[in-house]
Amino acid sequence: MNRINPIYIVVLLTFVLFIVIYKLDSSKSELEENKASFKTTQAIALKLVSLKDVYADSTKITQSLQRVLNDASIRSAGVETKFKTRAVSINAQSIDLKTLNLLLGKLLNAAYVIESIKVKSVSDTKADLQMEIRW
Repeated sequence: MNRINPIYIVVLLTFVLFIVIYKLDSSKSELEENKASFKTTQAIALKLVSLKDVYADSTKITQSLQRVLNDASIRSAGVETKFKTRAVSINAQSIDLKTLNLLLGKLLNAAYVIESIKVKSVSDTKADLQMEIRW
């Protein structure tokens, strides 16, 4: 009977050991890459959740818009608002520049999705405004 030489078995086991070590090392590096990718994805997801909390709450947005538009100086300037299901249109004809500055300051410094804005100078002290805000 032929017997297998023990040196062949040792060489084969050594070769298998090197292959397993190589695979383990490549798996570890792949795991580290996946961990880094997961951390960046998790950070992006947290940012998206916080942005969704700010921009997607339609009741909060409409309430804050109502507060801004019910300001006495803005209401007395004749600003017309049309609330729709997913947007509001704001129109003002011949609005005083101080009132326009107050209105734009409040709207631009808040977290609103401004779809369009048009400001046209009528005179040195008056301007026209057309704006649409979506949520």
